[in-house]
Amino acid sequence: MNLIRRVMAAMFMSSLLAVAGLAVAGPAQAASCYGATCHDKDPQTYCSSDATTPVSGKWILQNAAYVELRYSHSCAAAWARISHASPWDPRGQLAPTVSVIRNSDGASYSCTVPVGDTGCYTKMVNDNGPTSYARGRYDTGANWYYATTAS
Repeated sequence: MNLIRRVMAAMFMSSLLAVAGLAVAGPAQAASCYGATCHDKDPQTYCSSDATTPVSGKWILQNAAYVELRYSHSCAAAWARISHASPWDPRGQLAPTVSVIRNSDGASYSCTVPVGDTGCYTKMVNDNGPTSYARGRYDTGANWYYATTAS
């Protein structure tokens, strides 16, 4: 009987400590960055909640892939996204790519659409003051086609 009481007391105490730990820890805080601290970070992790497309996106060729410049005001950072990429053959074509390029110094990041996928997005550049643009490339096997957004 003594053993049962000790086990029950231990279970009660561990439950109490677990509840107290949750109360102290509180809700998880969202990851954040701003301006230069966002440079080279994943926008989906840090800044996608208020992301906008500040300038019109562009189609490469006729609906081969769609290129967008994405921007977060709360993070003061920009990135590029390519979507709706038509199926491509890795045996005869280079993968569709997109880059974000910062006008002030040429800092850039690129991503390549994986085989079997239709899009990707780049890491972020600090866009707190400078302007950026997105540039996408699609290879038909015979020619390369490009689309560039405004800044």
